[in-house]
Amino acid sequence: MSKIKQIFEYTIDRIFPVGVVVRDLPYVMIFKTTHWCWYNCPHCCESAGKNQPAEFIPADVIKFYTDSARADPKFTKEIVLTGGEIMASYKFDIENYVPDLMNYIAGHGIRLDIKTNGAWIRNKELRTKIVPDLININELNSKYRRLPYQISLSLDKYHPNALENTYKIICELMRRNKNKPMILLHISGFMGQDAMYNELLAKLLKNPKIKIENAYVASTSGNAIPLHVINRCVALRPSFDALLFAGGRAKNLPEAFPTKNPTFEIINDDANLLMAFDSMGNVTLGENSGRKITVPWRDKDGNPRNLPAIKHDLVKRARYEQLRQKIIDLKRIFVK
Repeated sequence: MSKIKQIFEYTIDRIFPVGVVVRDLPYVMIFKTTHWCWYNCPHCCESAGKNQPAEFIPADVIKFYTDSARADPKFTKEIVLTGGEIMASYKFDIENYVPDLMNYIAGHGIRLDIKTNGAWIRNKELRTKIVPDLININELNSKYRRLPYQISLSLDKYHPNALENTYKIICELMRRNKNKPMILLHISGFMGQDAMYNELLAKLLKNPKIKIENAYVASTSGNAIPLHVINRCVALRPSFDALLFAGGRAKNLPEAFPTKNPTFEIINDDANLLMAFDSMGNVTLGENSGRKITVPWRDKDGNPRNLPAIKHDLVKRARYEQLRQKIIDLKRIFVK
């Protein structure tokens, strides 16, 4: 970088410090692999559903950005695979999509979180494919880490059959995963809805084949995270601290948390940025929050752009949003 450009960037950073945040903070990569979903949940920030196209981010694109991020010291080595509903890839006969991606990511020692609403458990043909895949992927990659990945299951009042689906998935994994490496299930919900987790535990305890033990695992920060271990083959990690953001269809829910400011107003308080790629060809900072800071990951020919160029454009977009917010704040002052 030339001296003049360095001076220019330094000056702009002083005026719009959000550029420093976006450029310098560590980041987690999220791949919203599709917008298709079995459900049409009222809270969905992506407005996912059966009316959305059954299109997926190509596996090669996710691998390309995984490799690019691995060379970046700012990457936290954490990847989230989500949707829509990523397990719908089995429905649309892209059966190797999930195992291929999970093995690739976990096989490079990257912490992996795969999010699903669990609707597929209600379909016998799908669950007989998906459950063994999840167990085999876990066993294959356990040599890299004791818990090579986690499956995040939604347990809240907005997902249809959430309690029953989660219970069935736990029972299926427990039945098939005997004498194999433990599988970690992250049972997640919104703030104030943790009573559903207690209902789940009570339902599990009614099953005479199930024994629940208390355990702890150390987080990346060194804190002890409580677990409930089912028959020593499935571990449950509950968390019910998420906020319901007023994005997508959730804007119609009166209990949704209002988010009027751009994403950077929220991410300034976080330890990591969330760089979310979606199947529509966009990269967004954060997931659900307010006005989006978004740039394309595809070029004009439909090919994936390189990661440094995407980060550079996100910095520029964030600066624009900060300027826009400053103007709005000034207008409010003069109106008063």
